[in-house]
Amino acid sequence: MSMPAESTTGLIDEFGVDLTQPLFPQINALGDDYEPWVHQGITVTTLKELKELQSGPWAGSVRIFGQDWLEPGTHIKWEHVLGLWLPVALISLVLSWTWQQLAPLQLLGWALYGFVIWTLVEYGLHRVVFHNIPHNTFGRKFHFLAHGIHHLDPWDGTRLVFPIPAAIGMAIIVFALLSLLMTLPHTLAFFGGLILGYLFYDMSHYWSHHHKTRNRWLVFLKKYHLAHHHRDHDSRFGVSQPFWDLVFRTGDLHP
Repeated sequence: MSMPAESTTGLIDEFGVDLTQPLFPQINALGDDYEPWVHQGITVTTLKELKELQSGPWAGSVRIFGQDWLEPGTHIKWEHVLGLWLPVALISLVLSWTWQQLAPLQLLGWALYGFVIWTLVEYGLHRVVFHNIPHNTFGRKFHFLAHGIHHLDPWDGTRLVFPIPAAIGMAIIVFALLSLLMTLPHTLAFFGGLILGYLFYDMSHYWSHHHKTRNRWLVFLKKYHLAHHHRDHDSRFGVSQPFWDLVFRTGDLHP
């Protein structure tokens, strides 16, 4: 699959980055300006201007790579993530109960354990990995692919959820490691809960940027996450809940 060629006239931001051209090769020239650039974000007005200058299936999205074969993999729909991982989670839980004959209460407990552990993983990844920007070109490029593109353009609904191929690889590794630490029935139950926690995180993240509701809890999560983007990107690292921010004093209940 490849993208059709685009014809653009250029849209240069204040850091000298041409938003109509692939961004990944331009990171080298930013140097220490990378961090303020990526966290400043692109305005909705600029994105509208960009869309008028572009053509192709993702007009209005900044382009990351110059290679046509790489670019489609950077656009992931939330429906595909839900459609893949929800059956995986449910099958894992059902196998733990029917095949491995784990008692229902134990199944519930281990699944809940996996769900809670995911919330800690979510917090740790976001705070320690996604918001640690090394002062070298390789580190900046890794950060850009892992999380920077989302802070640069949080409005892009196809770049909010984790790419499926990478997620599958990580899931296989995690399941293998868990199987070394636990019995198979406990691994299946824990893994099912872990995946449900991941889905809750990814869907919460998508909703925070692209949906409206009157539910007070979901409204709070939306405000909480948008404060992370637009007020202080070094706080409020929890996306699906604020619990670990409260524990480690990196957030509060007043977004």
